[in-house]
Amino acid sequence: MGWRAQALRAPDRSGRERVADMNYQVVQETHIGHRRRNEDRVGHWSTGQSWLLALADGMGGHPYGDRAAEGALQTLSDLFLRQAQPELPMPGAFLDMAFREAHRRLIAEAEEWRLKEHHCTTLVACVMQKGMLWWAHCGDSRLYLSRGGELVMRTRDHSLAERREELAGRLAPGKHAPGHVLVSCLGGNRRPSVESAGPWSLAEGDRVLLCSDGLWGPLADAELLHSLHQGEMSTVVPALVKTALAAAASGSDNVTALGCLCQPGSNAAWQPAPAAPLVASPDTQFNTLPDPGPGPR
Repeated sequence: MGWRAQALRAPDRSGRERVADMNYQVVQETHIGHRRRNEDRVGHWSTGQSWLLALADGMGGHPYGDRAAEGALQTLSDLFLRQAQPELPMPGAFLDMAFREAHRRLIAEAEEWRLKEHHCTTLVACVMQKGMLWWAHCGDSRLYLSRGGELVMRTRDHSLAERREELAGRLAPGKHAPGHVLVSCLGGNRRPSVESAGPWSLAEGDRVLLCSDGLWGPLADAELLHSLHQGEMSTVVPALVKTALAAAASGSDNVTALGCLCQPGSNAAWQPAPAAPLVASPDTQFNTLPDPGPGPR
């Protein structure tokens, strides 16, 4: 059974005209939470005609999770800025290719550095172009699309927890479905399950949220969606991070969010973004792999 985006409400197909030219108000925020290091990475890049948003969560329990997350975003940004001239000819195919290339590079890096264990990460990303949205994900970092305060869709986690209902009917009496265990990631020994979808028509006022499990884990979807529509992104995104931190208290994981508000307008006058990726908490290096040391994340 494949993993698919969970569409809880059908898109607006009532004749509402899609806005081909869009401006995007993008805000990203990250917090280390109650962890020893921040292994989340987040960034956004634009050519003026095409946008890439991405978020990765280096997996705890594996060495160099922060390096894996940063490497995945570096791969996506490098490929995007090389191929978007200024638009991507096939955004959906680009995302699928970029995810698999990120996985390949992580495997190659682990072999080059002779790591005892592979460094792994989740990854969720989307491309916005000509008023349309394409997305892809691997792991449990999520993308939400909300319209008018209601959920249009969200990605389904590649985790056993997401399959509890499916597994419940197959378990013997007295047995329970396993908890939150990932079944797919980038950089691991197994071939990753990369789910991609789109295009999805965007409308004025739509809000897109990419987030790590440190944000969605402590919050119910209803609370998350309500907060997502409480003002401008410059206040909404930091408030969401703060709310998740408070809800998780001393058990807080790294908390990272990237929010995007879709607005009508032309990007024709915009200048291309610089090649350097906008990565939160860049506390790792690309040319060395320091000893991560013992202890929790």
